[in-house]
Amino acid sequence: VLRTTPGSAFTSVNTTRPTSASPGSVNSVASPMTPYDPLWLNELQADNVTGPVDNAGQRDPWIELYNAGLAPIDLSGYFLANNYDTNLTQWQFPAGSSIGPGEFKIVWADGQTAQSSGANLHANFRLNSTTGSVALVRLVGGKPQITDYLTYSGLVPDRSYGDYPDGQTFQRRQFYRPTPGGTNDATAPPVTLFINEWMAANTTFLPDPM
Repeated sequence: VLRTTPGSAFTSVNTTRPTSASPGSVNSVASPMTPYDPLWLNELQADNVTGPVDNAGQRDPWIELYNAGLAPIDLSGYFLANNYDTNLTQWQFPAGSSIGPGEFKIVWADGQTAQSSGANLHANFRLNSTTGSVALVRLVGGKPQITDYLTYSGLVPDRSYGDYPDGQTFQRRQFYRPTPGGTNDATAPPVTLFINEWMAANTTFLPDPM
């Protein structure tokens, strides 16, 4: 599994690597990188005008996670944040939270945590309607590590943004048809086409080129 770091050209790989430089001598410190779960930030909708409603009957912003693996993933050690640097442990998934294999899970990013009930999760921050970011974070050695992220800009009402195809960090795009809880749909918007002008009796104005 390859993961990129926001704001960086580097890609991390699940392998053992030195954690401090030791040129000209044997590496003094090495540690294995904790394997990544097949867990992805798959889609988000920041300005939900006519889309799904939450368990309180409100159309609020949402974030979709996708488990691309074959086993359930415990989410209680994961966090969501609306930034990449100031507070990466902004909102933690409640104890007992999980996502099943192949499941698409919705988290409402509306800042209304009191509305959380059962599987209906509400983060303690609200997505900016047009431009913003979301980070999926875990703790490694007691320190936060971003495992996936989405950065969006110029997002118009009722459009969503995310991965296409599902579950990867390399191809992201806006979607005309949001698909909360399902696989992403890259179908293009319909073309708006009009008959703009016509002439019923063209006798002297425009000759047929043939």
